[in-house]
Amino acid sequence: MVFLIIFGTRGVTSSVATGQFNCPGCAKKRAYVHKRVRRFFTLYFIPIIPLDVVGEYVECQHCRSTYRPEVLAYDPVEKAGTVEAEFHAVVKRVMVLMMLADGKIEEQEVETIRLIYGKLANRELAKEDVDREVAASKTDGRGLRQYLSSAIGNLNDTGKEVVLKAAYFVAAADGNVSSEETNLLAELATALEMSPTQFKSVMEKLTA
Repeated sequence: MVFLIIFGTRGVTSSVATGQFNCPGCAKKRAYVHKRVRRFFTLYFIPIIPLDVVGEYVECQHCRSTYRPEVLAYDPVEKAGTVEAEFHAVVKRVMVLMMLADGKIEEQEVETIRLIYGKLANRELAKEDVDREVAASKTDGRGLRQYLSSAIGNLNDTGKEVVLKAAYFVAAADGNVSSEETNLLAELATALEMSPTQFKSVMEKLTA
């Protein structure tokens, strides 16, 4: 008589923890189950010997979306603060680059940068801070297009308009926006991936 021995391996999913987390999909605190997938040696399709862990994930019990375990450390308040700070940094750098475009630093431009940044970030920007940003911009060596290529991903349409408007106010600080500055603003809009229609609409509002 011949006995057929059937063996192999298969993954077995088990729950290792539960709790509450900030679900990115729901944008709310939800219940979660932390699950682990471990490979088992099977005999006659029955898991016998635990082997290696092949994966872990967190499942939202409301929307059923799954995420990497790192999502348990996700803090939307902290994330929002980081994104906001990055946006303020982008606006400040763009305004300084706009000021430096003609090779001159005028007092009206510096004060405009301080005023706009102060209103945007709700905190004072000292003249020394502007000086440091100027030095950092010169050391960096990138122009508007090159700089924005690394920052564009964090900006939505409203953010792009704010950046463009801030640059315009710096250009207009001396009471006149030259054709060269207008061309630079158009270049800025292109770098921000704004359509010609968007750019025209913003400029019409600013010059009305």
